[in-house]
Amino acid sequence: MRGLLYSSLIAILSACVSANYSSINKAEDLDVKAFKLELVKHTDAQLLDVRTSEEWANGIIEGAILVNLFDQNFVSKIDSLDPSKAVFVYCKAGGRSKKAMEKMATLGFKEIYNLKGGYTAYMHE
Repeated sequence: MRGLLYSSLIAILSACVSANYSSINKAEDLDVKAFKLELVKHTDAQLLDVRTSEEWANGIIEGAILVNLFDQNFVSKIDSLDPSKAVFVYCKAGGRSKKAMEKMATLGFKEIYNLKGGYTAYMHE
């Protein structure tokens, strides 16, 4: 009886640990150099620009998709992204993309990288 109870307890604890582990997100701020290196490593990465369309018109990082953080439909628009794949997010200076990263983490995105210094830093690297 005691052995059965012990085995059941171990099974329950293992299930809880597995469930918590699968929900852990990786959300990191990266400088330009690290951002570029990680982006190259992730061949199926999703690159998200959260600036305005006016900012977008002044230049982008190749391969980015535009979803303005201030758009009232931001959440529904990022719903088309795959939350199991790495997302690299940037804005002009890093503040909005940090907020986008935090929001995406709460929505179940597993791996998110924010470009510290934003597009401005990227272009001056």
